[in-house]
Amino acid sequence: MNNIKKSRVHPLVIIDTLIKGLKLNGILILLALKEQNWKLNLLIFAGILLLIAIGIFDYFLKSYEVRDGAFIYTTGIINKKVKNINLENIQSIDTSSNILYQSFDLLSVDINLVGDNIKIKPLKKDVALFLIEILNKIRKSEECTFLEEEKVEIAQKEILKLSLKDLAFYGLLRVRFFAALGLILAFNDKIRDVFKYILGNEAYFDKLLQENAKSVIGDIKVLILTIGIFMILVVIASIIHTIVKYYNFVLTTKENNLLCKYGLLNKKSLIIDIDRIQSVKLIYPLRYRFFGLAKLSVETLTNDVSEDLSEKKSTIDVLPLVKKDFARNFVKNNLSIDLEYYDNVEGEKIQSKARIAMYRWSLFNCSFLPTIVLAILYFAKIDLKLEYMILGSIAFYLVLVSYSILVKNYMLKYNELSYDRYYFKNTFMRQLTIITELIKVKKVGTINSRTNYFMNKRNLAHLSINSIGVNSDINLRYYDKSYKEKLERDFIILEVGYE
Repeated sequence: MNNIKKSRVHPLVIIDTLIKGLKLNGILILLALKEQNWKLNLLIFAGILLLIAIGIFDYFLKSYEVRDGAFIYTTGIINKKVKNINLENIQSIDTSSNILYQSFDLLSVDINLVGDNIKIKPLKKDVALFLIEILNKIRKSEECTFLEEEKVEIAQKEILKLSLKDLAFYGLLRVRFFAALGLILAFNDKIRDVFKYILGNEAYFDKLLQENAKSVIGDIKVLILTIGIFMILVVIASIIHTIVKYYNFVLTTKENNLLCKYGLLNKKSLIIDIDRIQSVKLIYPLRYRFFGLAKLSVETLTNDVSEDLSEKKSTIDVLPLVKKDFARNFVKNNLSIDLEYYDNVEGEKIQSKARIAMYRWSLFNCSFLPTIVLAILYFAKIDLKLEYMILGSIAFYLVLVSYSILVKNYMLKYNELSYDRYYFKNTFMRQLTIITELIKVKKVGTINSRTNYFMNKRNLAHLSINSIGVNSDINLRYYDKSYKEKLERDFIILEVGYE
């Protein structure tokens, strides 16, 4: 039998627990040390001893074993938890290694389950690889997706490798310029203090501000200068952060798996079983479309599978920055989904009669924020005439309505649902991002509809198709109510008939 007797993690878990606790409370500790109070210093020392004690208990109480075709994981100090896992429920097994772990030749092993995730860390590299080998042998009998680097490289095929130039451009595209601009305007005074500190010459900077403050144009110059310099710093920070996090990003295939490796300071290795992919997303953000680019994500049945490669933790951006044609060919050649076929499958779009209902909602929904801003300006007694406040709020309202109507027009143009026996193909807009999602048709649980008085007059409804899987529900807004009956005939009544 391929068993592993009851084993503990590496003793470095004690230091790991201490570092984690210090990171969580780092700001409080720094503020306490700044006070130079012996009582606070004693409290910090007691906290450090407590963290070390927790780490020691964690080391002695945390264990794992493989017995009789099951993985048994025990953890907990006060509330002891024992997880007995059927190996067939393991979706994938990933590894990661930060700087501390790399120094001691250690790995963190992530066992991804349906809707759950188990982290076993730290383990010696040879112990971790042996554990992965045993689990894969039991899961797949003769098939073994062994992670040892020398063996993986023999049979794997490289799909994508991002160079430093690609990562720098990816970092530029990841910058949220409007969010950064909002923060700069909100903390303008604090930012000027930072400039004084950086320049090391407060008198010179104060003199520069005073000279420019003599005129409105001068004040605008200072604001533009502040925004410009900090925007450059934000871009540089985003590029450096992206390069460090995704350094040496490589996507390969081996047997029926996708293997994704990346990271400079924190090296990670993700294995995705292609058969266990729940959905595939082709994503075209507005800034990507300017350069003919796209990114491709896959949705797994596991939560918290990746904290780096996506906005949602059950999604993995396996192709974060590629040409559109490259992404489509990848879907066809590696995921066995013919996008050209699904492009020609007849689908249902939002009908033009929904336009008035959508515009009415934009006019109503966009009124709240300008009203709140006007109220804040008025009651805060800002030195500004009431007429200017009202005109500013109206202008803000018109900008919001224009943007909302622009998005609604995109929805009318792009939103579409089509399907066959194997996949739903759902194309929709999220803000100004176009997303084409292909979701496996397994079993549709319910088809719901929601409407209101104005939509009901035009025979419209918001539809929701609930199916098996994490984040696999399909939401259809402003669709014809009769489309719900068609979906029920194809998925509810038809399945009952088969049974």
